[in-house]
Amino acid sequence: MDLYIGPRRQRRGRGILLVFAVLMLIGLIAWQQGWLPEAVTARLEQQAGPETLLPAAAPLPPESALTTPDTVRSQPVMNLPSIAPTATPQTQAYTADLYQEAAVDDEIPWPNVGGRAKIVTYTVQEGDTLWSIAAQFELDVDTLRWSNPDLERNPDVVPLGAELLILPVQGVYHRVAAGDTVEDIAARYGVSKEDITHYPPNALYAPYELESGQGVIVPYGRKELDIPKPSLSPDSPLAWPLVGPITQGFHADHLAIDLGGPYGTTVYAADDGEVIYARWAETGYGYTLIIDHGEGLETWYSHLKGTFLQSGFVARGDPIGEVGSTGRSTGPHVHFEVRVKGERVNPLDYLSDSPQ
Repeated sequence: MDLYIGPRRQRRGRGILLVFAVLMLIGLIAWQQGWLPEAVTARLEQQAGPETLLPAAAPLPPESALTTPDTVRSQPVMNLPSIAPTATPQTQAYTADLYQEAAVDDEIPWPNVGGRAKIVTYTVQEGDTLWSIAAQFELDVDTLRWSNPDLERNPDVVPLGAELLILPVQGVYHRVAAGDTVEDIAARYGVSKEDITHYPPNALYAPYELESGQGVIVPYGRKELDIPKPSLSPDSPLAWPLVGPITQGFHADHLAIDLGGPYGTTVYAADDGEVIYARWAETGYGYTLIIDHGEGLETWYSHLKGTFLQSGFVARGDPIGEVGSTGRSTGPHVHFEVRVKGERVNPLDYLSDSPQ
């Protein structure tokens, strides 16, 4: 016998199916939005199977991780908390940055700071310091020094009205000497040939023949200072931390000696010991490093640009930092103190007659 289902039952059956489908859709949306209790969510996952689940969105990286190498290099660098001994740029680290294919949002498609596409000239105003000018143009002090030779050895003296060259990128402005080649310049400043030839503001074209007196921007280039290392002075209690003149001696109002040297000159440990302090000191010392040599003997190195390490053991003659400046002194120097059981004593009583 055939089973007859009337129109009313058919409509009721379709209505139940429609309600069920709507409830399932609501449940699926609620599950995806996280509105359901964990027990219900787990049950739906078990029923749905892994192939029907939407992939979870990858978490966003922290904001600090979004900083690109270029944005790091565009920040002004003042008193660095730490300076890597191998801070000279490596060829492969920078060349890739020069090959962006197209600009985005009208940005210049090569390394630049503040959108500058060429060298600009700045006239020193009253109250300016090299540090304030560097901050104004988002450059580091070294870039200004290496672009303006008169400032290289003494960044404290910035004559009013002087005209300074401001590069569009951190690095060096090299004046070509007779016989210079692009390869020579690149090797001197620790970059690749392409870093120079492919940098549009240089307007260089093959075969890259240079003329004496021509200026060339070396993006991210670094200049090493040719200052001799002091003798280890094995017959003296301490070795000199720097080869340079004594710009201020030990007296009642100055219980230390100041050793002058070009800004950025390497400073060396006076003896074996443990670095117990390496940071900015607010008491007029500026960036300071302290070495504990044992038996109550300590050496203090102040007015530094930064340090190569912040803790650990060092040996006599190890590089520990670089000469800096407070910005208010008569010139770059290291303020060198010797302390015995907390009492400041004359360093010259512990040093040899000459640093070399």
